[in-house]
Amino acid sequence: MNINFLAIESSRPGWASEAFQDYSSRFDRSINVNWQGLKPIKRNPNYNVDKAIVQESNLLLSATKEKDYLVCLDKSGKSFNTLGLKSKFENWLMSANNLTFLIGGPDGVSQECLDKCNESWSLSPLTFPHAIVPVLIIEQVYRVWSITQNHPYHR
Repeated sequence: MNINFLAIESSRPGWASEAFQDYSSRFDRSINVNWQGLKPIKRNPNYNVDKAIVQESNLLLSATKEKDYLVCLDKSGKSFNTLGLKSKFENWLMSANNLTFLIGGPDGVSQECLDKCNESWSLSPLTFPHAIVPVLIIEQVYRVWSITQNHPYHR
């Protein structure tokens, strides 16, 4: 399975890249992790938020492949506990060769983007720094994968 991360980002701090790479390297050969950062639109003091959301969402969607299983990160998405995410991950493994997580810009994603995704996931009702979101996702995906492999990481 390919697990793809598409994110609107201006730059990623070194610690976030290192943490993401660390978790990515822990999977066996059955999981291939890919990262693609997409530049946000330029924001000035008078930018139109709705227009920015639509443009960045279109950028994310244009970087996906037709048969990707799309999971959008969104504050209105479904929340999971670890065992719920494990169950969801097992379904993803059986139904998709390409699992793609879409991470919008600072203003979120458009309704059209949410509608085109297979599902949306809310990490928390809290607001996180943008750089930490991919790290949280990859760690949680690694955690549930390790449970399916009877790996001791989860304990």
